[in-house]
Amino acid sequence: MSTSMDHQELRRRFATLTTAHLADACLRAQVPVRCAPTRLRAAVSGSRLAGRVAPAQHVGSVDIFLEALEGAAPGEVLVVDNGGRLDEACVGDLVVLEAQAAGLEGLVVWGLHRDTADLRAIGLPVFSLGAIQPAPNASMSAPTMRWSPPR
Repeated sequence: MSTSMDHQELRRRFATLTTAHLADACLRAQVPVRCAPTRLRAAVSGSRLAGRVAPAQHVGSVDIFLEALEGAAPGEVLVVDNGGRLDEACVGDLVVLEAQAAGLEGLVVWGLHRDTADLRAIGLPVFSLGAIQPAPNASMSAPTMRWSPPR
């Protein structure tokens, strides 16, 4: 695929493909197959998502997501690394609304989300390890923020 392919073309090409199609194509092209954790699920059943990655590592504040969104291009996917934590939700309706306003295709969270009913109403695809209502404990001292720009 051309690196200059716009997100609408990428979306069109991936619309009819399954995960199995992509894995088989990677094997044929001798490209490493990299898969998300098997427990990753769509917040809204039947959601699909394809796009370039805009990575962000959660470190206790949503500010890092806002910074990543500023550098993201329309059609990208915000991929949030919360270390697979199952004791807090690091993404909720406000972050998803910001991602939607930035023109992103959706979010993938290695961790938990919150506000499932609101996410369904927003309609932007969100994939995570599940849902829980507690957000990170604001009384905990926040570690230094780190963000890696998209490559």
